[in-house]
Amino acid sequence: MEASGGDVSTEASAEQARTPTSNKLISSLSQALVRSRRLLAATSALGTVLTVDDVADVAFRTAAADAAVTFAGFVLFNDDGSPSRVLAWPTLNQPVFTDIWVRARNPGPAAAGEILRTGRPRFDPTRTTYLTDYPDRREVFAAIGIDATATLPLIVSGRIIGVLSLGWSTPRPFDEGERAYLRTLASVYAQAVERATLHERQRSIVETLQRAILPRTLPDLPGMDIVARYLPAGPDADIGGDWYDAAVRHDGTLTLVIGDVGGHGLPAVSAMAELRHAARAYALEGRSPAAITTQLSANLLTAQDDTLATAIVATLASSTRRLTWSCAGHPPPLLLTETDARYLDDVHGPMLGVEPGHRYGQRTITLPPASRLLFYSDGLVERRDVSLTDRLETLAAAAATGLTASTGGLDELCDRLVTDVAGSAAREDDLCLLAIRSP
Repeated sequence: MEASGGDVSTEASAEQARTPTSNKLISSLSQALVRSRRLLAATSALGTVLTVDDVADVAFRTAAADAAVTFAGFVLFNDDGSPSRVLAWPTLNQPVFTDIWVRARNPGPAAAGEILRTGRPRFDPTRTTYLTDYPDRREVFAAIGIDATATLPLIVSGRIIGVLSLGWSTPRPFDEGERAYLRTLASVYAQAVERATLHERQRSIVETLQRAILPRTLPDLPGMDIVARYLPAGPDADIGGDWYDAAVRHDGTLTLVIGDVGGHGLPAVSAMAELRHAARAYALEGRSPAAITTQLSANLLTAQDDTLATAIVATLASSTRRLTWSCAGHPPPLLLTETDARYLDDVHGPMLGVEPGHRYGQRTITLPPASRLLFYSDGLVERRDVSLTDRLETLAAAAATGLTASTGGLDELCDRLVTDVAGSAAREDDLCLLAIRSP
């Protein structure tokens, strides 16, 4: 029994001796698991973002998950190495931060130049080593509450596109496991920033091209007002093929066109340009609205690239207020009078490019004096999980209310509709609005 008791005592002592090592191993494994899960969550979230601001938002949320992190920030570089964008969390309004970290000639972390020059990350377990090299950041560190820092390059294909800066409120040992994690995290962010930057550039090119294709000015006719609005889709959506146009024929008749090409990006904008210029040419030739929609549809079918579009082509004679229009699968124009708001809901044929040989129809009415006519693309009214009927009722009600309340004419009415109907939230599609006040 004594021998047995001695064995138990010996085993207990051995277990106690192993406990610190075991606890250290468990702690290390636990930290590795937490880092792995954070890296997986960040990678997953970054797979759906399209803008640099979205990348920064994911990065800052990842940083915020570490309770000890006091600060996170990016500085991104142009191709020539000059800073192009600075993003930080939290955003501090203290002058010492904005003047040195944001507005300075070389914004971002003081070590950014060093990182850009060497291409190597810098880990400072305490503020002492960092401030020894960059004493001018003492006030910033105090304002933010930074003790330890990590400054890492964002590298894509051997090229440094930016620097990631992280700050902690307490000293940090930066063991090899954490250093490897932070380097991997910076690499993931770098790839996401590169993709987002490319998307933003492409989007900017497409938007610039589309705005260049749309008319810069609208006709100025006696007794008639014409106003237009174009708004691109939100940052998380590609630019579409919405367009509008207004041209005066040789006999003084006004031709109005609004359309929407299916799809997004450069193919949609290219098709939109062809349709817009063709429609204008046919209008100036004197063709009727029905003849124009018929020819536009035939053009798309001839191209054989599966492009589809909707459109309304209309003519308005100012002397008689006679409106003739042809609708090719497009949302109906809204007619506003002093006493009524109603849709001209005749549909004269399918979408352009759908049915070979289809000859579109048209209709003619005489507008009441001083009436308003609204043409628009579906980006103004369509919303997910809301029926189009409900959205058209919303537009009609908002237009009637806006017409009564507006004192600034068509400009104010269009602004009200864009705000009240389209809303300020990120749009899923671009939109056009073309408004006319008849004599």
